[in-house]
Amino acid sequence: MGAATDRWRLTVAYRGNGFHGFAIQPNQKTVAGELASALRNLARLSEPPFIVCAGRTDAGVHATAQVVHVDLPSPLPEGRDGVPTVEAMLRSLNRQLGGDLSVIDARIVPDTFDARHSARWRRYRYLIHEGHAPDPLLKDLAWNVTGALDERTMAQAVGVFIGSHDFRAFCRKAPNQSSGDPIVRLVTDASVQVVDHEGIIDLAGGRLVRIEIQARAFCHQMVRSIVGQLVEVGLGRCTIADVVELLHGHDRQWAAQPAPPQGLCLIGVGYDDTAEAPVEGA
Repeated sequence: MGAATDRWRLTVAYRGNGFHGFAIQPNQKTVAGELASALRNLARLSEPPFIVCAGRTDAGVHATAQVVHVDLPSPLPEGRDGVPTVEAMLRSLNRQLGGDLSVIDARIVPDTFDARHSARWRRYRYLIHEGHAPDPLLKDLAWNVTGALDERTMAQAVGVFIGSHDFRAFCRKAPNQSSGDPIVRLVTDASVQVVDHEGIIDLAGGRLVRIEIQARAFCHQMVRSIVGQLVEVGLGRCTIADVVELLHGHDRQWAAQPAPPQGLCLIGVGYDDTAEAPVEGA
């Protein structure tokens, strides 16, 4: 029989510009790689443990509520504090990880829990800084758009995506997919709002526009592609009717370029249990 283990559910937050995406890659600093290394040290393992996440994020993309699961020895070795409590575990991990990546919650869950397959929804936020010049404090957190955005028309346009649709025009197809394979996803909520940032962020000029999209699951670059198209709408370069035609036409070559990664953040993951990951702005 193998050694006893517990399955841990961790909620992690990270500033994505310091990482080459979530998934472990050779000779690259990644979120999973740094987290696995810290967990190996915590549990005194000979090899980094295998980590499963709710949704892989690309290089430059942030998270405030990414959820992962990992199987660790039971019980955990005592740390320098002498007691293997959750609080001691969080202190140990966050001492190792530094400020760009942190573990904000940890709990033991049943072995049937799967961070990816048990998730019922994911929610992303995208920040746009509408201003005549980039704000240095927002350089890694928002996309600077220099033209004036019509946020009301953008809010109408984002409603086109709610429901179950074939998102081929707004997704980067997987290597094993052909251009004719449908990419069906169910979007359950979407919104566009100007952010009331007073007292939180002092902008050098302009406005902050927040786009949020929630879905059962997302395909690669889906949110960034939708945001890129919404900005075209906001700048008056395409209409809501054009968006409908793109969505139903399934042809990516006519869609706008995806928005840059730095404005994107995973802000929530929902599960059937009552103790969901923290959600910002949901």
